[in-house]
Amino acid sequence: MSKYPTTRNFCFGKQIAWAGHQALRTYYGQGHFATVQAHFLRWRQFCDWLRDYYGIRDTGAIKSHHLDDYAEHLAQQVEEEVIAVTYAQNLLSSINTTLKALRGDGHIRIDSPSKRVGRRSHIRRELPTGYDWDRFQSAVDALYDVDLPRAAAVAQLARSLGLRLREAVLGNIPRWLRERDERGEIDVREGTKGGRGKEVARWVPVDGAGDCALENADSTRRELGCGNNLLKPHETYDSFVNDGEIHRARVILHRHGIKGYHDLRAAWACDRYFDLADRHAPVVMQCSPPDELSEEEAEAVNTLKKELGLELAQELGHNRLDVLAAYIGSYRS
Repeated sequence: MSKYPTTRNFCFGKQIAWAGHQALRTYYGQGHFATVQAHFLRWRQFCDWLRDYYGIRDTGAIKSHHLDDYAEHLAQQVEEEVIAVTYAQNLLSSINTTLKALRGDGHIRIDSPSKRVGRRSHIRRELPTGYDWDRFQSAVDALYDVDLPRAAAVAQLARSLGLRLREAVLGNIPRWLRERDERGEIDVREGTKGGRGKEVARWVPVDGAGDCALENADSTRRELGCGNNLLKPHETYDSFVNDGEIHRARVILHRHGIKGYHDLRAAWACDRYFDLADRHAPVVMQCSPPDELSEEEAEAVNTLKKELGLELAQELGHNRLDVLAAYIGSYRS
């Protein structure tokens, strides 16, 4: 317990992270030191997130929607391959344990951590955040205002070319510029999921927005003395993403209503679907039920499942049509 009497954090102390540690020690009867330490380290990450995103410094202020937002935040990081699925699940489990130790009950908890991260929703039912270009540009401007130019460049690459976070950070920008000039598209090889880029070419078309994103990324890397990608010499991907600009940028994006870099990728997918099919993606049209589809719309669905769907899936770096619904929604409810 705290040396000084306080009612904050269920009387376990004034500092939210420290209070969680004290509650865990009490919960485990001053034993199980390794378990207590593991829970505490994961709990401390959650406390940092609460402070950065919501300014919360008292566990009594934590509500269920905060846990839901954090679970979604972790799910985004899993999708972007920043953290492993098992680690994200352990983070959520430790929050449940620590909150139970603090509160003395299980009223505020995350149900089924294994289902909250690591499993992509089969059908997107909400418009991707960042789909609106004005909102997106406002977020990019904010990143520049706080001197996060590389994070802004990554965001533009994700929104304008549908790149994963790792792909945008590690991509060979000079080669991309040559490919754009020669054939109007780029081959995404570095940072691909499962290392597929080394074996299978993945060509992504470059339009006006993509052209600006590439030029900006190239200008940024040269001004900051980076190599062929957006990393500085002696800088690692993990340090840039977990402790550097990308980590700080997530808070800025969140304040502008953008959940994360993966949602920017989904926004690109919706735009690209419109380019291919000449009609809005299902999630943009709010997922009209099948029995309300016109004959023309029904034909579009069949087309999506075949040639256009496969083309879009490949441009996203997938080889399965069923993954598309997580990006653009589906006409089937």
